[in-house]
Amino acid sequence: MILEYLNFALFSLFILILNLIFNLLRSKSAKLFNNKIFSKNSFEKLFKGNLSSLKIKKIFRILGIFSLIVAMSGIKTGVTVKPIERKGVDVIFCVDVSLSMDSQDIKPSRIDKVKFEMSKIVDSLDGDRLGIVVFSGSNFLYLPLTMDYDASKLFIRSIDTAMVSSRGTNIPSAIKTSVEAFNIKDIQQKMIFLFSDGEDHSNDSIELISSLIKDKISLHVIGVGSSKGSLIPVQNKENTYIKDKEGKLVMSKINSKFLKSLSSIDNGSLLRISKSEPVNEDIIDIINSGEDSTISSFEFSDYEHKYQYPLALSILLLIISYIVPPGVKLK
Repeated sequence: MILEYLNFALFSLFILILNLIFNLLRSKSAKLFNNKIFSKNSFEKLFKGNLSSLKIKKIFRILGIFSLIVAMSGIKTGVTVKPIERKGVDVIFCVDVSLSMDSQDIKPSRIDKVKFEMSKIVDSLDGDRLGIVVFSGSNFLYLPLTMDYDASKLFIRSIDTAMVSSRGTNIPSAIKTSVEAFNIKDIQQKMIFLFSDGEDHSNDSIELISSLIKDKISLHVIGVGSSKGSLIPVQNKENTYIKDKEGKLVMSKINSKFLKSLSSIDNGSLLRISKSEPVNEDIIDIINSGEDSTISSFEFSDYEHKYQYPLALSILLLIISYIVPPGVKLK
């Protein structure tokens, strides 16, 4: 439970308490009932009864104002999940998080550029489900298919090359995980966008991936990196770069030949992330060219407002405080 306007409610409560204290001190200092002009009996005669009903009216009024302050605090509880239906395609971003993606031949780094392009794509999605697989030597489904684009952007911002401890680059295994993330029974067109520098270290990759791409699944490859290449920086260490077993600096270059072979599988496409030209618009065009189908999904919504309950109680108490007539003796 959270109180959205807690400061405002506390200020109102402070004013209410000050008012009550002021009235209490004033009533004590006045000493009306000890005054020769206004006695207790004359005060009761003035209101045609005793003072008990006046006190009850005051109590109901104070409780009503207090409930109103609680309503003003903006009570919100729980996270609600609501079903939604839209038309679109299913998209998986398969992201290489191997150490070579820290190379800075594309500024600020390959992985940061990929995250920027992915966020731009998410901003343009409308009705499409998005999932994310991250991989290096091993892989896992980082974000299941969802239409919650705000959550997707949070997941994208958290991607880094320290997510997978197993080193190397096993692209076929990552594609297999991406394919399994789809529901094969769904009629939606399915697209996998592979973001990688292509430094694949598994055997027979093309054949393995070709056997996986089927059943309305298309593979689109986005090459990341330059032909010139770059050294791979060691995280959290300035001017320090990764070396091989022989102590030589490792130069990471994009494997254009391998990525081109991947893109030729079942009429896929090949795009290239360069230093200046964005690819998000080209990827959005590919997604929009897909055959839209109705997608049923769920979306996380904000906390549910609960202010209406103390507000209703406040109105009820205030009505009662005005209904109870003054000076009527209650039995």
